[in-house]
Amino acid sequence: MIKKYYEVTVDGSFDLMKGFVLGFLEGKRIHGEAIFDINHHREDESKFGQLMRLIGAKGGRATLIIGAGFYGLICQAIENRGLQEDLTIVSVKEIRDAYFAFSYRAYTRELGEKFKKLFGSLPDGMRIDKGKGPHEKILPEGRGVEAYAPLHEYEIKGKGEMHGPVKSVIDFYGMVEHEEMVELGEIKLEYA
Repeated sequence: MIKKYYEVTVDGSFDLMKGFVLGFLEGKRIHGEAIFDINHHREDESKFGQLMRLIGAKGGRATLIIGAGFYGLICQAIENRGLQEDLTIVSVKEIRDAYFAFSYRAYTRELGEKFKKLFGSLPDGMRIDKGKGPHEKILPEGRGVEAYAPLHEYEIKGKGEMHGPVKSVIDFYGMVEHEEMVELGEIKLEYA
């Protein structure tokens, strides 16, 4: 069964919210159930917001993604600690799907095998939509041509949209975002 997640927007100090949620989850010995908006790439983040995130500034409103089973517990804990004045939940949206566009291209068999394995064996619940590839091309006449030449002996390329549960999508994005020959779009969320 695929786990449900909520996007929760909170008014109040980001540091207080993050510390409270992480402390609560740590006290319950629950790990990996909260994702804070500064930790992932989102389509609707403004350029100013991206800059502020990069320099570490935090405003009076924050968004986190949390497992559905823990949402009620967090709300109750905020009430129990009397933090309603400091942390106000503004909105809660159930996340139905998360996705991002990707494309890759490589000119070595070694990297081609890596991409075929990476994009061919996805975690449970994830799928590629609008996919094209992997498409391999072998041109013997390109053998020995320099790396920046227009002709290569081997080429692999593929593209599509990676869809799935939000936590899996964010984890996969983090795994491939530093691959030099992979281009990624921003993560987009669809709500129930």
